[in-house]
Amino acid sequence: MASRCSRRDFLKGAGLGLAAPYFLTSTALGGPEKEPASDRIAVGHIGVGGMGNGHLRQVLGSRVATPVAVCDVDKERLSRAESSTEGKAKAYADFRQLLEHPGLDAVVIASPDHWHALHVLHAVAAGKDAYVQKPMCVTVREGQAMVAATRRHHRIVQVGSQGRSQSGGRYSAQYVRNGYCGRVREARCWHYPNPRRDASPPSPVPPQLDYDMWLGPLPYFPYHPAHTHGSFRWLMCSGGGNIRDRGAHIFGIVCWTMNVDHTGPVSIEATGDIPDGLYDIPTTMSVVYEFKNPDWTLHWDQPGEPRCLGGDPRPPAYGVAFIGDKDTLVVGNCDGVRYDKKVVFEPGAHETALYVSNDHVGNFLDCVRSRKDPIVPVEAGHRITSLCALGNLAYKLGRKLRYDPVKEQFIGDEEANRQLGYPYREPWVLL
Repeated sequence: MASRCSRRDFLKGAGLGLAAPYFLTSTALGGPEKEPASDRIAVGHIGVGGMGNGHLRQVLGSRVATPVAVCDVDKERLSRAESSTEGKAKAYADFRQLLEHPGLDAVVIASPDHWHALHVLHAVAAGKDAYVQKPMCVTVREGQAMVAATRRHHRIVQVGSQGRSQSGGRYSAQYVRNGYCGRVREARCWHYPNPRRDASPPSPVPPQLDYDMWLGPLPYFPYHPAHTHGSFRWLMCSGGGNIRDRGAHIFGIVCWTMNVDHTGPVSIEATGDIPDGLYDIPTTMSVVYEFKNPDWTLHWDQPGEPRCLGGDPRPPAYGVAFIGDKDTLVVGNCDGVRYDKKVVFEPGAHETALYVSNDHVGNFLDCVRSRKDPIVPVEAGHRITSLCALGNLAYKLGRKLRYDPVKEQFIGDEEANRQLGYPYREPWVLL
C-alpha cells in the first residue's frame, strides 16, 4: 500500500500547534465494521457501468478498502458513480490521470474487453495492483505482455473468473483432481448460441460518450449503440462472443479442475455458421482442443447438449461435464456455480486440497496486503483467456491449428501466428 500519513500521525506530530480543534468522524476512526481510513486500501475504478458498478458497490461496502477515484468515458456513467460515493471519489475521464491520483494503491478494471490489457499494463507500470474483469484480454500477445509486466513490476493481478471463489467450483475441482472420476479423457462445455441482429445504419455519437477513447486501440468503425457498452461482446474485435465472455468463466473451472493453468492445447479445430447482420460472430460454434501429457480433449459447443446435475432434472443454461472412466461430474454455470451435491467433501490428509477463497474481490484485497498471489493470478488468467482467443482464431481461419503451448505459437502456420496479436490504433502501444 502506498505510504500515507494517518490522521492520528498528523495529530501526534502537530501537538499543541493546532490552530483549531481537529475532529475525527467514526468512519475515519474505524470500528467493528471498517478499518481506520488511513489503513484502508485506496482503490480506483476504471469502467463503472455494468459489472464496474457492481464492483464499486462491493468496495464501498468493504471493511478494508475505499474508492478514492472513478473513471469512465461515458459522462453519465461517471457522474452516477461519483454520486454513489457521495462525492468522496474523484471523477476522471482519462484512466492515465486516475493512475496519478495521490495515494492510490490499486485499481479495479471493468472496461470493455479490448481495453483490459492496456489498463492493466499502465496500472502495474504505475506501481498499482489490479483486479481485471474477465476475460483478461483479447489476444495471446496481450496476455503474454500482461504476465511479463505483472512480474517485472512485482504487482498483484487478480482476474475476474470468479467461479474459483465459490465453494462449488472448489469442490468440483478437488473431486476430479483427487481421482473420484477416474481418468478424465474428455470435458464437454455447452452454452446457448450467440445472438444475431439485423443490420442497421450507424448513429450519431451521443454527446456524453468519448467515442474515440472508447475505441482506444481498435481500428476505427462508425458508432452504433449495439456495438458499445454491454453489446461490445458481439463483435469479434472487442468481445468475441460467448466463448470469450462466458467461456472465461467455464474455462476457469476447466483449467483449475484439469490442472492446466501452466499450459495449453496442442491443437485447436473449430466450426461455426457464417454470421450475417450487425454482428460478426457465429451464432452456433463448436471447438475441439486436444491436450497432451496427459491426453484429454476439451469441447466447446454452442448450443451443445445441456447436462443435468445429479438429482436435478433442470439442466443449467451452460456448464461443463468432466467425463471419466469411473464417474461423470457436471458443473453448472461456472460463474454462479451449481454443482452436484455428491462432491461436497473436504479432502483427506493425503489428498489434494485447493486454494480457498469465498469472495473474489475480497481475495484480491487480502492479497494486496499480504503480497501473495490471488486465486486467479495473471498466469492462470492468461491460459484461461488463451483458450477463448485460440478457439475464435481457429474458427476465423477455418482449419485445424497445431499449437506449441510452451512457445505459445502455432507450428508451421505463419498466417495464424500473425493473428496472435493485432496492430493497435495510434497512439496506443502494447507496453
